[in-house]
Amino acid sequence: MTDGYRVAPAKLAAAASEVDARAGAIRTAGQSVAGERVAATAFGQVAASSGCAAGLAKTLSALAADVDQRVVRAQVLRDGLTASSAGYRRADEQVAAMYRSLLPEEPLPSAGKSAASGGWAGTIAANRMKVSDALAAERIRLAGLSDPDAIARSKRRIALYQSILDDRRQILRFDPSGNGRIAELVGSIQPGTRNVGLFVPGVHTRMDTFQSYADLGRSLVAADPSGRTAMVVWADGVFPQNVTTEGAEASYAQTMAPNLKAFGDELRGQVDAQTGGAATITAIGHSYGGATVGLADQQGLPVDRVLHVESAGMGHGVWSPADLPPSQAGVQRYSMTAPLDPIVLAQGNAGALEWTGIGHGADPDIFPGVTELATGRDAAGNVQWGLSSHSGVLKPGSDSWENIYGVLTGGHVTEAPAPVPAVLP
Repeated sequence: MTDGYRVAPAKLAAAASEVDARAGAIRTAGQSVAGERVAATAFGQVAASSGCAAGLAKTLSALAADVDQRVVRAQVLRDGLTASSAGYRRADEQVAAMYRSLLPEEPLPSAGKSAASGGWAGTIAANRMKVSDALAAERIRLAGLSDPDAIARSKRRIALYQSILDDRRQILRFDPSGNGRIAELVGSIQPGTRNVGLFVPGVHTRMDTFQSYADLGRSLVAADPSGRTAMVVWADGVFPQNVTTEGAEASYAQTMAPNLKAFGDELRGQVDAQTGGAATITAIGHSYGGATVGLADQQGLPVDRVLHVESAGMGHGVWSPADLPPSQAGVQRYSMTAPLDPIVLAQGNAGALEWTGIGHGADPDIFPGVTELATGRDAAGNVQWGLSSHSGVLKPGSDSWENIYGVLTGGHVTEAPAPVPAVLP
């Protein structure tokens, strides 16, 4: 009997990183050598000085050439290790997908763990191969970057891709081009599932910023010890990257909303098929994501609840319940906005400029039929307000996070206090 062997793609990837680091050190040394210039009089005012200087210059030149060759060899080795890592991962996924197709569907996992759901199992397996390829390509791209911001973004992408592969995360949509597009299922959609969330983030959403939103999904799923809650974090679109200019434009939401509606139809089909229609779906839109959810709601997004969190608006052109279709009449709607969050400047404004493509419709907090919720205090007990509250409301331990969880699970929520009426003199 021959001995077997096991290839660890993660170790190959780590070796590639180490080789790349050493190549960088060699490159730095080579640049230092190449930068040396010896004056003809460096060895003194004697006739032989220029000859010595020329000899040293020749030696340094030969050394620099040798260093360049070593850098090239190191880069070739790095690329080979990276490609091998991706190849082994791809082969592993293909074999795993083949075996999974022969096995019965996995049972409902315990709290905090996840499993591929029904008809999405094939999609998840295919996207893992895409992520593996993207990881290999991003490692190569990183080696050629010099801008610090670009390097930081690339490293965050690599960390995300590595986590997806190592933790067997369930990726439903994946496209690494441009700023990147991705959607992830956290938890499981199984017969026992009762609560499913669909979270849409806002401005600055990119592949390299996705992890923070995925962490929100994980916190909400982990909070249900019964394992009956699942979340989809949806960033399968091109999001605005500038608050003051692109953030006011409706075009991004108008482009994403039909795709979100189509995904919502697919999600509803999965949920109903697995649970027999026993689970509710809650769409949660944060910031610009609220305007995107609002437009998808106007197009008939098949959900039971909609929650606007620090939302830019109900959606471009949505000013009253009459602007929503009859199919949405039974949808429960909630909204929360922390005091003095700058987003209030966008809510309900630009009505006269809608024809220019600016603005996001009505203020969700005062929209008829919407229940306004309190944002309260953060985990440290401080009142949430101002710019920091815009993302702070998503953090676990805060009153706002508790309200998000309450809406998602149909549990307890704390409504915003009624405004104090003005007293006339």
